[in-house]
Amino acid sequence: MLEYILDGGLCMWPLMACSVLVLAVLIDRARAFRTAEIDTFGLRAKVADLLADGKLNEAVAVCKRALGPVAAVLMVGLDKYRRLLRQGRTLAEIEANVSKTMEDYAPHALEPLERRLSLLTLIANIAPLLGMTGTVTGMIGAFANMAAHGVDAEGVAAGIQEALVTTAAGLLIAMPAAAGYNIFAKKVDAYILQIEQTTTEMLDLITLGASRE
Repeated sequence: MLEYILDGGLCMWPLMACSVLVLAVLIDRARAFRTAEIDTFGLRAKVADLLADGKLNEAVAVCKRALGPVAAVLMVGLDKYRRLLRQGRTLAEIEANVSKTMEDYAPHALEPLERRLSLLTLIANIAPLLGMTGTVTGMIGAFANMAAHGVDAEGVAAGIQEALVTTAAGLLIAMPAAAGYNIFAKKVDAYILQIEQTTTEMLDLITLGASRE
């Protein structure tokens, strides 16, 4: 590995830095998403049962103990619902305020999962460019060697090797960065959908609770 780094010339050093950064971000995001994984359907069903029994405080406590963006958004909505009930607001006011609160808080709940994902797209774009730069500098070195010493097979081979090594390194770094970003972005989209479903269910529960009263 060290031999390839040395053969790749100066452009290999920023490429190696990019590779380390990609690996660190992938591990960090994998841990973050694994921590956020909970049974959201089970959580929503439990909260629905508690609300049906009039146990609003217990429902808030259940969400507070749970992890992940869905639980966080649901907890904020339940807390807002509890405070509005104490103020004696109308059903229309409660629904509008709870919906807005949950929608406004959703980006904040998702931010810990989206953090540093932009680095993956940045590296996926930069790494091939660095590889191409190494390709150009390697070919320049090869032709400069030919101009100075005539046809020198060893010098030309060294320049071509530098060009090929940096190109390969740039592509090998960009591929996992792009793949990792797309995988994690899909997971974020799934959480967004779950949050939207949770908001809708929350408003339905408020309406049903009001009709029972």
